[in-house]
Order: sequence, then C-alpha cells, then structure tokens
Amino acid sequence: MNAGAIAERLAAIYREIYRRAMRDAPICNDALAVEAVGFRDFGDLALGVMVTPWFANLIAAPLDDAQSFDAATLRLRFPAGDAEFNVSELDGFGRIATCSLFSPMDAFADQDAARATAQAALDALFDAHLHDPPRAERAAATLDRRAVFFGRRRRAEEDGAAP
Repeated sequence: MNAGAIAERLAAIYREIYRRAMRDAPICNDALAVEAVGFRDFGDLALGVMVTPWFANLIAAPLDDAQSFDAATLRLRFPAGDAEFNVSELDGFGRIATCSLFSPMDAFADQDAARATAQAALDALFDAHLHDPPRAERAAATLDRRAVFFGRRRRAEEDGAAP
C-alpha cells in the first residue's frame, strides 16, 4: 500500500468516527472537517498529519499490512530532530503511531488555516536547519572578547597597514 492509499483509508475511518461519535462533542470545531494532509513515504512508513474537528495528529503507519509496531511508543528521527509517537490500535485499521500537534482545535478559524498549519508542521520536521541559530547569533557566538576589541587592529597589522 502507498502513503496516499493509507491517507485515504485513515481519513475514511476518522470521518466515520466523527459521524458516529464525535459530531456533537463539545471539543469539536464545527468549522473543520476530517482531512489527511501531506502524507508521504517515510522509510517503511506512511507519514502525514490527520486533521479532524477535535485534533491534529502527526501519524505514522506501516506501508506494509504485514508490518506492525511492537512497542507502546515509537521514536522517529527527522532532519529537524526526534519525535516520540504513541502507538495504539485504530479499529478498522490496525496499529498506528500518533504524535499530538493540536487538541482541541478551537484556535482554527477554518479548514484552510488548519490545513496550512498541519502542512507547516510537517514541513518543519524535514527542515534540517530548524534549530540553527540566526546568522547574527552564530557570528556572535564565534567571536571571543579579544577578537571583538582587537579584530580590526589585527587585520590592519596583518595587511601591513599602519594602525
């Protein structure tokens, strides 16, 4: 199975959960709908964000039906750093790993805002420079006190110019 098929299957299951059990729950944001966002292959997993009226979770699911998660938690390494997922059983699907991004979803005005935020969160995981300090901070961190006070003079002396 590919990531797109898994996303469609998960979305159908969560739509049914919404219809059956969550539609009238006070934690649901009526402006939102169930949507699978940004699902892609990630090694032997499908990875994406499931947006629902009651949560937005990063979800990892095995691409192969024969594969499953053995532990209660799963730690995945992304370019931006590690993320820990809780593994659980989803009726009608099997074992999935989830990492909560938002719950409840009352901060989102509409589906477009929820979708954009979900995609931005997913994109951030794959940003290897997410935790890099800004350029000015990096430069300041590499300067010592002597270089700050005497840097110009040393450069001038090294170039053979008079101070």
